[in-house]
Amino acid sequence: MDSLKALIKRYQLGSLLLLTLLLVVVLPLTLDIFRLNLVGKYLCYAFVAVGLVMVWGYGGVLSLGQGVFFGLGGYAMAMFLKLEASDPESTKIQSTPGIPDFMDWNQI
Repeated sequence: MDSLKALIKRYQLGSLLLLTLLLVVVLPLTLDIFRLNLVGKYLCYAFVAVGLVMVWGYGGVLSLGQGVFFGLGGYAMAMFLKLEASDPESTKIQSTPGIPDFMDWNQI
């Protein structure tokens, strides 16, 4: 039984080292800047999610403050991607072409 636990622990360490190697060495060499920034943002979201799980699971405390910031980050990311996806050709029917439709609705 102890040898099985040692084997599992060794594979966990190996897979963690492989993942670290992938993130640090391989991804910056293979991905373009936009995709690399997305990976960084997803890792930040993962850190927030792990922090929330640890606070809620180990401490038994539901941290609404963390949830609010996580929700605001998701909303901001959606608005940013909407802004990135809007090009002047697809927004010609709006009153102000070249900006996303949510800005046109709110007259921003």
